[in-house]
Amino acid sequence: MQNFILYIFIVLYCTSSLLSITLSPCAKWNITATTLAGGGLPGHNASQLNYPDGIFIHEKLKRLYISDSLNNRVQVFPLDQSTVIGLTVIPHVNTCTKIYVGSNNGNRVGKWTKDSTQGAQVGSSCRGCTGVWLDQDKNVYISDHKRHCIYKWSPLTNISTIVAGELDMSGPREDHLTEPRGIMIGQITDAVYIADVGNHRIQKWPKNSLEGVTVAGSSDGTPGSDSSSLNSPHGLFVDEETKIVYVADTSNHRIVRWQHGETEGDTIAGGNGRGKASNQLHDPFDLSFDNNGNLFVSDSNNHRVQFFNLIDNRPCHAPSPSTTISPSTTTISANSSIHK
Repeated sequence: MQNFILYIFIVLYCTSSLLSITLSPCAKWNITATTLAGGGLPGHNASQLNYPDGIFIHEKLKRLYISDSLNNRVQVFPLDQSTVIGLTVIPHVNTCTKIYVGSNNGNRVGKWTKDSTQGAQVGSSCRGCTGVWLDQDKNVYISDHKRHCIYKWSPLTNISTIVAGELDMSGPREDHLTEPRGIMIGQITDAVYIADVGNHRIQKWPKNSLEGVTVAGSSDGTPGSDSSSLNSPHGLFVDEETKIVYVADTSNHRIVRWQHGETEGDTIAGGNGRGKASNQLHDPFDLSFDNNGNLFVSDSNNHRVQFFNLIDNRPCHAPSPSTTISPSTTTISANSSIHK
């Protein structure tokens, strides 16, 4: 086994931020999924999960990392589905969500090294740490859903500053957030993308801005189930090349693709009501893509992680049969370096 230091927030988030996916805006996935991990009833043995939250695909190691929330552990499963038995890489973790390690009821972010029994605190304490991201300068961004803001912690100064939202102020105003969870930092623009759960929208907070812009969902904070609405979205992924936002629309039990500048999204997985069938989801919490464009979903209340195969990645306007399709339209690349 490769010897490396496992930084939950570095490896599992810095690597993710470096992932570059070239997907057609009209890409399609199989509507029925394969269960990659867990499934059925919740449980605590090596083949079971109990409300999995954050997930991460590590391409270099060909592994799926899962924050097994109510089992207080981080599990790893092979991507090739060679076994349904998971390996616990971090045990005995309280409040483990979004593939960071929280303890003391989620009021800190921890860095864990391989085989360690305790995580080292990173940044200042917060009341409800629920999302984390690392930028290219190794600044750590943390969402605090209880205080309705996003912190940025600098390893150079050891100081945390608020970069989005207002401390202890919530609501649908452009300069406010309500119970923010999933976050992502744009590599190109350094914009902060936020799953603004309580306002049922995805906000883009440009660098050094004092307010956010709604890029998915209703800007007025109203939940809904139609194509122009979201309901308690928890996870997100932003393709910076196409500016498409992919959303785990948790309480609508679906994964939604939101094109840049559009007022409506389209469902790419789930959306068939709450349920446990292969074409259904129940409170999806997070999503991720592998280097082949396949979609992975943390299907939390079904206690499983679902795999949706990419079946069509042609451009929106298909060329004539005599036209050659450039390979770049279907290429997916990633930098999956490990921080040792």
